This record gives sequence, structure tokens and C-alpha cells, in this order.
Amino acid sequence: MNQKGSTNIVLIILIVILAGTTIYFASIKKAPETTQTAQTLETVNPGWKKYSDSSLSFEYPVLLSEKKEGETVSLTHSIDYKHPNSCDFKGDAPPLEKLTDFNISFKIVNQNLKSYVESSNHPGWDYVSQNPFTLGSFSGFKVSPGVEGCGQHLYYLTISPSKTLVITRPFVSELNSINGDYQKYLNLPGIIPPTQAEEFFTKIISSLKVN
Repeated sequence: MNQKGSTNIVLIILIVILAGTTIYFASIKKAPETTQTAQTLETVNPGWKKYSDSSLSFEYPVLLSEKKEGETVSLTHSIDYKHPNSCDFKGDAPPLEKLTDFNISFKIVNQNLKSYVESSNHPGWDYVSQNPFTLGSFSGFKVSPGVEGCGQHLYYLTISPSKTLVITRPFVSELNSINGDYQKYLNLPGIIPPTQAEEFFTKIISSLKVN
């Protein structure tokens, strides 16, 4: 083989090696982008709706009803079922026409956490400050004032030195085991059982963002 032929072969080999190297490093550079896309898709709750306003956004299941009144956004679910009010301790309240098995509300107030709690009178700051709590990426306090299965969970979470996120989650007294009829209520068509309600709540909070 003459010298010119040998030179051509060497050039071809070098071109093949260079092309292979270029493809290899290009594939490495693109890999993180593909992984990031997959991670982003995994955080979305398929089939859920999204609520968004100038203050906050979150995802929620389609079977929940969303409503905004003033600065408060609520998510609820109820079924039509006439039944006694289990929180009527006097016994003179009319029966309830609906059974509400899911109910949470969000409100962002333009006050720091301590000032807001002190201005709301109940529960008092001395009580709230003894119950630190972390909810998702938020930190603050949680208290659950109530009696005999009636009451609510209150979350006071710091957004900034001048803003507080308040989440209210009333107890579902009908589905509390201290209620003598709770098994009957659990078997009603369309009811959201406590385990599923807790799962919904966790996922809603994980999707919650504040502006």
C-alpha cells in the first residue's frame, strides 16, 4: 500500500473516533435534562385540578369543591344525607341536610405569626407557642382545640416576617370512632373515609405554593 493510501485510512479512523466521541459527550450532556423532566412529571397529581391566585396555588382532586370568599379559599366535599348534628350538645339544633367529610381552608394574612395569633384571641399565644409544627415545606404551629370529636385543626405557618398562612381543618365528627354511628356513616355511598381524606390533604399541601 502506498503512502497516500495509508494516510487516507488514518484520516478515516480519526474521523470515526472523533464522531463517536462527540456523540458520547452529547448524550452525557442531555441525560440530566431527561432525568429532570421525569422528576417534574412525577410531582404532578394526574387528573387533579389546579387553583391559583395572586397569593397561592395548589392542586386538588376533582371531586372537591373549591370556593373563595374574601381572602379565604376553601375545599370541601359533602354528600346529601340528613342526620343529627353530633356536635349539638344541647340537643335542640335541627338535623343536618349534608354530611361534610372533607373541609379545609387557606388564608394568608398580612401579619407576622405571633401578632396574628394574639389578635385572634382564641386560642391564645401561650397555648399555640407550645405546639411547634412542620407541614411540608412550612414551619410554624399546630393546635387542635375541641371536645368529644368536635373542633378543628389550626395551622399557623410562617410565610415571611410579615405574612402568615392560616389553614383550618374542622374535625369530621361523624367519622370519629367516638361517634356511635360512625360505621354507618363510613358505609354511605360516596363518602370520603378518613384515610383517603388524609392522603388528599397530604398531596394538596405538597403542591401548595405561596407567592
